[in-house]
Amino acid sequence: MQPWAEDGVALLTQAAGQGHVYAMQMLGDFHDQRSEHEQAVKWYTKGAEAGLPMAMFGLGYKLDVGEGAAAPDYPAAAGWYRRAAAAGVGGAATHLGHMYEVGRGRSWHIRVLPASASSSFRLLVGPG
Repeated sequence: MQPWAEDGVALLTQAAGQGHVYAMQMLGDFHDQRSEHEQAVKWYTKGAEAGLPMAMFGLGYKLDVGEGAAAPDYPAAAGWYRRAAAAGVGGAATHLGHMYEVGRGRSWHIRVLPASASSSFRLLVGPG
C-alpha cells in the first residue's frame, strides 16, 4: 500500500472510531477490495448497526456469499438486504428477490412462493 493510502486508512479508522458511519462503510469497501473479508464484515457490521443502508447491503452480501464468516448465513443476509431495500437501496432489493427466487433467506431452504420474490423485485419499481 502506498504511504498516502496508509494515511487515508488511518484517517478513516479514526473517523469511524468517532462514530462516522460513512467512514465505516468506506473501510468495509476498502477491506473488501483487498479481500480482507473479516475486516470488511467488521466495518460493514458497525455501519449497518449504526443505520447506514449501504453498509446493510454490504453486510448482507458478505453473509449471503459467506465471505468473512464460517459459512453463509442466509436468514441474516436476507434480513440485512430487507432493511437496506426498505431504505431505498435497489441492489439490496434485487439480491433479496434473487434469494427468494432460488429458495434462500428463510430458516428453511426450500423454494418459496413466487409472490415473495416478486414483492421484493417490486421494491425496485415502486407501486403501479
